[in-house]
Amino acid sequence: MITSARRFCCLVFAVALLAVLGQCQPVPRPFAVAHKGDFSAIQIGPRAGMVVLPVIGAADADLGVRLAAATARALRRREVTASTNHGHRGSHRLQGSAVLEPDGRLRLTWHLRTPGDVETMTLTQEDTVAPAAWRQGEAALLARLADRAADAIDLHLRRQERGEGRRIALAPLTMGPVDGVPGQGGGQLARAMRIALAKAGVPLLQEPANDGFILLGSMRVAPSAGADAAAGRQIEIVWQLIRPDGREFGQVNQANKVSAAQLAGDWRVLAQAIAQAGAPGVLDLLRRDRGG
Repeated sequence: MITSARRFCCLVFAVALLAVLGQCQPVPRPFAVAHKGDFSAIQIGPRAGMVVLPVIGAADADLGVRLAAATARALRRREVTASTNHGHRGSHRLQGSAVLEPDGRLRLTWHLRTPGDVETMTLTQEDTVAPAAWRQGEAALLARLADRAADAIDLHLRRQERGEGRRIALAPLTMGPVDGVPGQGGGQLARAMRIALAKAGVPLLQEPANDGFILLGSMRVAPSAGADAAAGRQIEIVWQLIRPDGREFGQVNQANKVSAAQLAGDWRVLAQAIAQAGAPGVLDLLRRDRGG
């Protein structure tokens, strides 16, 4: 849980950034990312990009949203990059429909569609539930239903992947060092990025895998010059996604001004802000990987 002091620090940091960035036009987003890589003609598989829509036919709209969220969480535990947000142009869409029979039999039918709205999967699961527990959306019941759905969907995707003869799942990633950060900041920034990627569903390994990637970070602090030093120091961060043999697959670049006090102080809050802004860019690179 974020403490009041932490929220206050984050607010002060955000206001300071806006004050500094507001002096220039156009105003960039703090630590916005820029991508560099070969993304042409790539089709993203369902395991690397899935949006779970609210379940229709539930007792009420909130129940449909909660079951979709529970299913997305269960899918992420099975190495499926699933979420309930709007996704991206390459996202596949999963939607369930629910029918509760008078005898307490609940039938859930799941439909998976491609970005082009082509249905590629229809799965039906049946379970006996207490009608009151279903209508009230008891957490334990939703978790059980979501786990059963995720197991069936994961099994279907694995069979599909074996049939296609290619890997659709996100490649595993090993976090490398982050160079150029003052003091102990490099370790804190690497740790913050590792946590952000884990929350996004990226499979992380301690040692590089032959079919995986290594993520390296480097930071450059621009020299201070006179009055500019009081306004802040420009920092630039480059995240390099490389193969174990050293070939670079792509980059994520971030840049912004921060105060000299923050550069010299505790990096934990700043590292979290950088990692949270940069992790989606790294995830985007991994989604574009086809194992080539």
